[in-house]
Amino acid sequence: MNKSTLNNIFYVLGKTWKHERAIIFIILIQVLIGIIVPLAGIYIPTVMLSGITGMTAVNTMFVKVIALLVALALCQCINAYIDSVYEMYLLNNKIHFFTELFGQKMALYYGFIESGEGQNKYQYAMYTLLNDNLGVSGMLRMIGALLSNICNIFIYIGIMASLDFEIVFILIGVSLIHLFILKDILRRQDEKKDIGVEINRKTDYVFNYISSEKSNKDIKIFAMGKWVSRIADILIHERLQWAKVISKYNVYVAISDIGLLIIRDGFAYYFVLRAILGGTIDVSQFVFYFGAITGFSVFMTSFTGNLAYVSQKSREVNAFREYIDMEWKQNMAEDVCDEEEDALCIEFVDVAFKFEEEGQYIIENFNLKIEKGQKIALVGENGAGKTTLVKLLCGLYRPTKGKILINNKDVCERSQGEISKLFATVFQDIHVLPMSVGENIAFGDASFKQEEIKKCIDMAGLKDVFSDLSTPITKIFHQDGVVLSGGQEQKLMLARATYKMIYQNSAALILDEPTAALDALAEQKFYESYNALVKNRTSIFISHRLASTQFCDLIVVLEGGKILEKGTHHQLLEANGKYKELFDIQSRYYNVE
Repeated sequence: MNKSTLNNIFYVLGKTWKHERAIIFIILIQVLIGIIVPLAGIYIPTVMLSGITGMTAVNTMFVKVIALLVALALCQCINAYIDSVYEMYLLNNKIHFFTELFGQKMALYYGFIESGEGQNKYQYAMYTLLNDNLGVSGMLRMIGALLSNICNIFIYIGIMASLDFEIVFILIGVSLIHLFILKDILRRQDEKKDIGVEINRKTDYVFNYISSEKSNKDIKIFAMGKWVSRIADILIHERLQWAKVISKYNVYVAISDIGLLIIRDGFAYYFVLRAILGGTIDVSQFVFYFGAITGFSVFMTSFTGNLAYVSQKSREVNAFREYIDMEWKQNMAEDVCDEEEDALCIEFVDVAFKFEEEGQYIIENFNLKIEKGQKIALVGENGAGKTTLVKLLCGLYRPTKGKILINNKDVCERSQGEISKLFATVFQDIHVLPMSVGENIAFGDASFKQEEIKKCIDMAGLKDVFSDLSTPITKIFHQDGVVLSGGQEQKLMLARATYKMIYQNSAALILDEPTAALDALAEQKFYESYNALVKNRTSIFISHRLASTQFCDLIVVLEGGKILEKGTHHQLLEANGKYKELFDIQSRYYNVE
């Protein structure tokens, strides 16, 4: 539900007061300076003209002028100091909002995060923080100007009311018309923003791909330069077309500004000229009222513009708040089971899953029971649903239909923290962190010991790579960091899973294509090692190399999200079905008997 502009202003100010109070004080100082400087600007010529015409003593005139000039100089000095530190405070404040956004993303249901809707909402929320003139930062930059506009308008209304009250009604009426037109134009402009967010998301992906070191080698080896450039050109063209549409609305704003400014100022100057020609005011007062009308015109134009733009920032803040206020969260509480679970009985009961309500089922009518201590392998071609099943089991996805039981307790009734303790999982997409090797293996465990980590490194086959556990990985934060190969990164993840199995007592091991970067012999040796590691614990292996999973108690062949075949290695070969077909194809290359 969208919040009002005033509600969002108080929301942003409240968060900012909590994170960076200095910004609030800076805004108040900006408002005060925004009142003093314009008033001094119109009052100085009036005082000087009054002294020249003999209506005020010369000495008095000089004292007043000097005092006003000193006040202006002081304001300029304060402004210069604020300008030098304000960006730092805004950046600090922005980091707090980023932290809250990232924390919310970590807490939200993983299936939503991966969905197109979830990605777009996150991208929009992130977009409102990345640009200093959008969302939270954009609103903070305009609040001070808006408040000083409001204060000055009331002051100048009082000044002009002393001349003729009719002028106040005319100026306010014209300004309200200007505000209505401007808000409508900006609302129409904002309706086009979703298109821009989608284009930005695609553009960011392409340019991140181009700038990535890993993708650079593919671009060079496969001569992808022209293709990537063509895609980038298409996206840039789309962005330019979108920018043209947005800029069209800016032209409408400029035209309305000019037209209403002529009408408003025309009426104002008419009243002042009529007053001086009628002898109601003297020359010095004429200069003062003339300056006041000019100032009021500027402030009203600025006020209506700032108010409309703050409304626009409010819509952007709404996008941030919509994401932050989402309640579709995963329970991350680190609950523990009533009894220590050293092995898991897992049962899929009529499980079906799809991302979107109208989308196709990725898993459908899936039934499988994995007994305690059983070792199973999930095999099948790409897109068969193997990784989706693992994510369902780990609580990252929730079944659209059916249920998944772990020791007779529904996964959906367990917290994500509890599930994460049960499983030691290595997924096929690997991400190493720019920290030490020890922290990469046992992060989150403040009590880890050197010898335990070294044992895990040895089991994963990295003993020759890491002799010092404080060695940083990657060169992102440390120039002396170690850059690992793809196979070494996989082994590091396996060392992490080993640590969790042995020293954090995970009850089951899940390895999703953990050996894709290893050769066939290294993969066979790896599986033998991890078969010994799990002992009587439940384990699930996913692999495209069928020969590597012969040691498993049960092999499940998947196709289109359904079980096509299941049995032991020899049973499936004798069945002469899909498994044997795939195995025969692979055996030509690996010569497995």
